[in-house]
Amino acid sequence: MTNPMIKVMLLLLLVLSIGADEELMKKECSQTVNQNLCLFCLESDPISYQTDRAGFVSITIHCLESQLDILINDVTSLSMKGEGEGIENVLEDCNVNFSIAKLHLSEANDNLVTLNNEKAFGLVKTSVSYLQTCRGNLQKIKFNESAEVYDDIDIYLDLSPVAMTLIHRLH
Repeated sequence: MTNPMIKVMLLLLLVLSIGADEELMKKECSQTVNQNLCLFCLESDPISYQTDRAGFVSITIHCLESQLDILINDVTSLSMKGEGEGIENVLEDCNVNFSIAKLHLSEANDNLVTLNNEKAFGLVKTSVSYLQTCRGNLQKIKFNESAEVYDDIDIYLDLSPVAMTLIHRLH
């Protein structure tokens, strides 16, 4: 038979440790340019309540990868609508850029594992240029079939500095 007092103490310790992790999450996000987006991303993964600063970076990179998946799906759907060869070519180029950005994020994660934080930072930073290129090409052809694509690119562009700040804070 276990002592009820031990159970109470273990439960209290668990509650306190979860609260401490939530405080760390809020503290780290408060150092970023977009605290709300940082918290939204981290809170979307239950593991964030049980991880450290390096884990926060991995979760944020996962959020970026998920945003790229959304963009790839949206742009693939749009390119199948038959809007014309010019639009289809730009949309296909965007998907190539999104795929390259996703590879950069995967490599950034690998570099975080080997503690090459500067390389990971650079890869996240470079991934942004692929989305900016897509946006610029869509604007050149005056693409306005879907404001959602622009909004999804904006989310990525807003979240990437969060990831970069969290990477720099690993030092």
